[in-house]
Amino acid sequence: MKNANFAGDLEKEMRQNITAEYIKEARAKYDSYGSEWEKAYFDEKTGGYNVQHVNHNFSKVGGGGDVEVVVGKILANQGKQVEFLPEGWKRQPDIKFDHQTWDIKKITDANIETMRTYIKDARKAENVIFYWKDKDGKFDELISAIGRIEGYFRKKNELHTMPNIYYIGENKLKLLWSK
Repeated sequence: MKNANFAGDLEKEMRQNITAEYIKEARAKYDSYGSEWEKAYFDEKTGGYNVQHVNHNFSKVGGGGDVEVVVGKILANQGKQVEFLPEGWKRQPDIKFDHQTWDIKKITDANIETMRTYIKDARKAENVIFYWKDKDGKFDELISAIGRIEGYFRKKNELHTMPNIYYIGENKLKLLWSK
């Protein structure tokens, strides 16, 4: 398992690259989305934003939709230009930014087995972001779930199918595991 904390370096690099011109270009891109997109949030300091496809379903069950909104805003505050993707009858990723697809999973009430299931389910995207509200030991449980599911996929020679795994910590996107 690879473990990285690159948020500090990423944040420093972002601050150096954000100029008035960059913000202006980001605003123009945000404003250019058509009628099939709802413009939900724009961060004037970073140029990050959230746009939601009209066919994106923010689930009311289990608070997952609320977490998607929270994570989207955190990402926008980091300068990410987040699209909430349309959802159809097939399992599809929740969002797209940085030219990659992402799934968002709320684990506030999840146990290790549920987290393993979430990782399996998240294979529909290139990356998965885990979010929980409390600092109540979920980090250690998530590390355990990742280790167990990594072993499962390694035995099946399918490690390449696992998504890269991130979490939101201290209101920043942080990498836990990558291929």
